Amino acid sequence: MNPLPPRLVLPDHTKRDALWATAIGLIILAFLAYGIWQIARPVLVRGNERTGVIVGKKFTPVRERQIRFSGKKIQGTQETDGEYLLEVRVAIENRLYEVPVEKAVYEGKAIGNSLTFLRPESEQESPR
Repeated sequence: MNPLPPRLVLPDHTKRDALWATAIGLIILAFLAYGIWQIARPVLVRGNERTGVIVGKKFTPVRERQIRFSGKKIQGTQETDGEYLLEVRVAIENRLYEVPVEKAVYEGKAIGNSLTFLRPESEQESPR
């Protein structure tokens, strides 16, 4: 019977491997922390969206009937009391916007509340 050759036992890892693994783990942890920080931070300007503070409310009583249709078929009509506007100041641009809103939004918001809205179509940026 042949005797078995002695086994050579190698260490599972070296100090150098442990340092590399620790460094890579810390880098991944830093990326995760940065991502969470970016998500949690309030966004004031993003593309065509703006976020500002309501500084005034305007209501213009103009009774009108809005008709919705698709192609040649009328889908429905809706009576409106008038035009509901919220004056919103966007601090980062130092600008005041008049934002038309629905009656429910107008009544649900108070002066000093925050509002996110789309810029007017004439000022919107095209996607890149």
